[in-house]
Amino acid sequence: MIIGIIGTGLMGSSLTKCLVNRGYNVIVYNRSCWKAEKLREQLGVKVADNPKELLDRTKVAIAFISGDNALCDVVFGDNGVSMASKGSIFINASTVTPMASLRVYKHLKRHNIFYLEAPVYGSTSEAIECRLLSIVAGKEDVYKEVHDLLKDYSSKIYYVGEIPRASVIKLALNNIGLALPALLAESLLLLKAWNVDPEVFHEIAGNLWFKKSIERYWNRIVVEKSPQFKVWMAGKDYWYIAQSLKAKRLPSNLCETLSSMYMQAAVNGFMDKDYPLIAKYYMTLIKNIR
Repeated sequence: MIIGIIGTGLMGSSLTKCLVNRGYNVIVYNRSCWKAEKLREQLGVKVADNPKELLDRTKVAIAFISGDNALCDVVFGDNGVSMASKGSIFINASTVTPMASLRVYKHLKRHNIFYLEAPVYGSTSEAIECRLLSIVAGKEDVYKEVHDLLKDYSSKIYYVGEIPRASVIKLALNNIGLALPALLAESLLLLKAWNVDPEVFHEIAGNLWFKKSIERYWNRIVVEKSPQFKVWMAGKDYWYIAQSLKAKRLPSNLCETLSSMYMQAAVNGFMDKDYPLIAKYYMTLIKNIR
């Protein structure tokens, strides 16, 4: 089977490796063409010049792109997804707002192109190992048509019904999952500001109900490693949560604050670092006031 991958960043390139290892013929497209060419050199995949060409050649494409703007660009832009052959299936595995997802769904429906939301939970390692958790929304018959493909890169699949339910669920999960590094960052800032050894805090926290949550991030909050999810992307996701709540005229106080925390770190040199390193940024504030 020939599959298209739109977006060859951290997750898209990792999924490409998974599918190649599963025996799929993969064609890739990326707006920054050098990233796609890099995958061609590494894996021998083919490269398309635009989303329309990719879908015309594959009929099924999975998108791992950075957000609303990138989604609209690949769908509505010149030679975009909406110009592809009728009956093509566009699977959006990206984290986007429900508003953007609905807009794309309605537009592609008018062009007789099928659209599924299928955001994932998991990092690059889970993508390479074909064990992502997939949350799928869209027409059930379309979902069934690509179920075997989804199964080949997912350890678990949840079909949740109509669009944009999958996008909403993914944002709701990220709202919780991305909060702890920011909370730890502020806790460490408090400890350092009052000359308390963080290891004492760590030892005491080991006796409490949130022990596992602390341990998950403790060694990642100051030691720099290759990013699995970037600081700016965490800030973007919290902004999306805020906008999604505001679209329903609901308060968004906490997610706006968390977005600001991540974005402050991003604009001060931590843009492309792994998101738990937000704590390392906040530690620099202590040095600046001493």
